[in-house]
Amino acid sequence: MNVVKVVIKGASGYVPLNEAFEDKITITATSISYEYKPYSESQLKTNIYRKWNYKTNSPIFKSIFKKIANMTPKFLYNNEILFTKDIGPTTITATFDDKHRETVTYYCPGEFFKDYFMLVKELVPKCEYIPAVLLTNDDYKDNK
Repeated sequence: MNVVKVVIKGASGYVPLNEAFEDKITITATSISYEYKPYSESQLKTNIYRKWNYKTNSPIFKSIFKKIANMTPKFLYNNEILFTKDIGPTTITATFDDKHRETVTYYCPGEFFKDYFMLVKELVPKCEYIPAVLLTNDDYKDNK
């Protein structure tokens, strides 16, 4: 069975309400979309709703998606127990070519998914911020 769609959801962990959020990235062989929803009571001008999508017939995009799809089972069937109290959830849902879905939720730093997220980031349009759920230590180092 092949993975035909990957959905990665995230949420803020233990943060002030003004910084709280939920986000979701959806990837197929021909598209990527993203939605970022701040906490409804957030008053921060930097914590705003964002939504975008990108569709393509690019063979390069398709090739990167295939790598992501092939790596997804590594996280769906992982036996490691990872849990951190103050980190929000990262949920990965894979849809297979027979239409069934499998989901797993982790409470751990983005570093656990570093190689996986690195591939997904390659599909994010250059004019967009890296989705919050995909951020790793490398993204914070670049901003210093």
